[in-house]
Amino acid sequence: MHTADTKEFIEDSIESSKKLFNFKDIIKEWSGFDVKQADREYKPIIDKIINALKSNLKTLSNTVERKYKGRSNELGNFLDNELIKIINTIKNYNADRPQTSKGGKQSSGYPDIELKAEGKTIYIETKSYQPKTKTSTLRTFYFKPSEEKNVKITESCPHILIGFEVISKGEENKSPFIVKDFTIIDLFDLKVNFKPEFNASNPMMYNNCRKL
Repeated sequence: MHTADTKEFIEDSIESSKKLFNFKDIIKEWSGFDVKQADREYKPIIDKIINALKSNLKTLSNTVERKYKGRSNELGNFLDNELIKIINTIKNYNADRPQTSKGGKQSSGYPDIELKAEGKTIYIETKSYQPKTKTSTLRTFYFKPSEEKNVKITESCPHILIGFEVISKGEENKSPFIVKDFTIIDLFDLKVNFKPEFNASNPMMYNNCRKL
């Protein structure tokens, strides 16, 4: 890329980073499927999830406190697995890692969980937050469209986020953690920022740059 093209690209990227985008529009363009609103048609499913979480919250907290070792920003993956177990205690509810457009199941990337229940599908993203960080303006939700044609979204349905409120009993946001509460939100109206970023891998640095 020529210098003039690079400059124009950087300027366009910076300008784009000042805008807000509808998350549902990004999903539609990337996957070809719509983000549907979690309206009254889906309320019975959401209500059952809420009831299951309320009934199992103490058990979940004890499991996290005893078994999870690590920092708060890595707790989400552990909670994904526990959430799948809790949802699957509901009769005829099947929560699992999403099936991709290539047919396999994939844990990395958005969304975390695919729920099949009552003839419907809901995609679920799992996050954790601490009371002191709930109002923080730092980025906590990420979506990176993959270049490869292996999309984890394969149908039009609601996308919801389940945020677990956790408290660190360790030092510097480290384990043990306990789970105090949860919040479920509909991502239909979510607006997102775009952050331009340049990056390099280790081979790109150590193999292609002159050693001093």
